[in-house]
Amino acid sequence: MKRAPGKRRTKGPSTSLRALSERSESKGSQIAGWTRRSRLSRPEAKPLEVRGHWLLCAACVRGGCRRPRAPRAVIGRLLKFMWAYPFAPLKILADVDVIRAHFLDAYQGRQPALLPADFARRRDDRVRRRKDLAVCRVLGIAPNTVMPAYHAYKILFSRQPTLEGICRTGSRPSPAWPECPHAQRGYYERIAGEPARNLHAQTERGEKLAGRGLWAMIRPRTSRDMRLAKARSARHILAEARRLYIRPNHCLCILCNASSPEPYPEDNLIELFRRMTAEPDIPVTLSEGCCMVCDPCNVYHPGEHLCYHAHIKSALRDLMILERLGLPPGATLPARELYRRIYERIGSLREICGWRDGSNTAPFWAPCNYDRPVLEDSRKRGLISGRPVRFRGRPRPPS
Repeated sequence: MKRAPGKRRTKGPSTSLRALSERSESKGSQIAGWTRRSRLSRPEAKPLEVRGHWLLCAACVRGGCRRPRAPRAVIGRLLKFMWAYPFAPLKILADVDVIRAHFLDAYQGRQPALLPADFARRRDDRVRRRKDLAVCRVLGIAPNTVMPAYHAYKILFSRQPTLEGICRTGSRPSPAWPECPHAQRGYYERIAGEPARNLHAQTERGEKLAGRGLWAMIRPRTSRDMRLAKARSARHILAEARRLYIRPNHCLCILCNASSPEPYPEDNLIELFRRMTAEPDIPVTLSEGCCMVCDPCNVYHPGEHLCYHAHIKSALRDLMILERLGLPPGATLPARELYRRIYERIGSLREICGWRDGSNTAPFWAPCNYDRPVLEDSRKRGLISGRPVRFRGRPRPPS
């Protein structure tokens, strides 16, 4: 059957992204970049400057738009930047300084020399300026803030699943305020409207997520890479390791998941719990950052040694726990002694996982499930410590 004139058969962006991940898997995860450190994470690397509305245009391109209003080369560079490194820093721009020009200079020509050289162009860029600011509002940031690509799109898609209010405002289009010709086509919604999946589902699906939702913008880790990492790391923890390396934050996560009858594919919490229960005198080194828990996780980047989902908040929780325990990073002690200290000095999950007051100031500072009496119950049962332990600290009221 002949195609109609002007029609071209093309693969959708989701299919091509999945093909990219599948090719990466077939060549091995090192070629895919998962065991190498990106040049974008080097100390001298600079953030990529992007206008706020370009984040929307990039999602539209992933959804099938072939002629975005933003320059295609700019969008291509943004997509490549994020695909190479999920935690790549983006400086999200919006022009709020153009309105600092005094109205007499701007509209009556009082002292035109005081106006910026590009004042007229910036003032006339009102449609895109409004969109840039609207995106900053959705993200909850000030203009010109730097944030990781992963968090930028995770927040954007969770709060703005459609273009309503930004590219589609409900106002009558006019020559002064034209509407983007792609705003009604559903390109953005095809990506941003995809249901979010939990960590377990992300780990199970691997590269099959490519082209869907957040994983149209951020490259997912391949299933093969995660399966191999799980097998190797679990075997090492259970049978080979003579010392365990656990980040302080995960010491509490281990207790929260101790009742699980089976290990999880996305982490090694249960394996560590079983090894410490069987050998309570095994040395445990409190390691800041990712640890033995993390190897098989979908949001763990082995090359960067980074959890790009919880990197920020877990860094603070690690230090809070170390302070409570009176220990420096890298301290090593038997598992039973470690948990005896935890039971004596931390009263409840709320003090650490709930930031004491339960506040949720931003998605990357979100509290965890802190209202469960997990720590209190574990203290009474003497999990890992081998005997019940009495809490010796003062209950800490909310700030």
